[in-house]
Amino acid sequence: MGPTVEGKEGAFAMNGCRAGKTRTKKGILLFVPNLIGYARLSFAVLAAMCLPNYVWTFIFLMLLSMFTDLLDGIAARKLNQCSRYGELLDIIADNACRSLSWLAIFVVSGSKTSCLDAALCLIIPTMEWLAMLATQLEAFDTGRHWKTQADNAPWLLKKIFENGFKNPLGGLAILGIFALPLVKLARLSLTNGSQFALILDIITPILYIGRALAAWAEFWVISSFFDKVLEMDLNPPPSKKD
Repeated sequence: MGPTVEGKEGAFAMNGCRAGKTRTKKGILLFVPNLIGYARLSFAVLAAMCLPNYVWTFIFLMLLSMFTDLLDGIAARKLNQCSRYGELLDIIADNACRSLSWLAIFVVSGSKTSCLDAALCLIIPTMEWLAMLATQLEAFDTGRHWKTQADNAPWLLKKIFENGFKNPLGGLAILGIFALPLVKLARLSLTNGSQFALILDIITPILYIGRALAAWAEFWVISSFFDKVLEMDLNPPPSKKD
């Protein structure tokens, strides 16, 4: 079941947009925030080409992608160009850049990759893509923005999701999601004992706490989704008659 008209309008309202003039598929593809999304994916491709020798250029391109991530939402609201396609494109660009950042740790470390980093490079991107699958399928089915679907979450997770992650716990989780792989990658390029390396060594445990909060939220989203899938298997919808 796809999103209802009310659900779609609710999603637009969630993003600060309003119903506008008639749209076309080509027009949506060329919305300014979507052009920004294509640019972010291009940054990811260029960053991948920098590995393993140009780590700081890679980090710069990833930071540039994060900065432009802020711009697409502003552009969507200012220009009234919110779209489900743009929302998906934004999340795909986010996940692609973060997955690439974890992969970069593995590539730069080479044979010196620790068992912990090797596990994180596999587990974290997998969880992020599964969480994306779960939230987007749920959003298409209910018509509600995925950030508003934490009604049954534990209290602490509700605090993380509160106000679209715009709160101390949510901010810490988001910081852990985006910054941890880049900080770990930067640390690989620094010599032990340097002042910047010491600063990163202090920051890293805080980022791990934030990433652990995010992982808990992702696990809840994924497990809740598969629980609904199992419920559907137990109580399948009646088949449609021809």
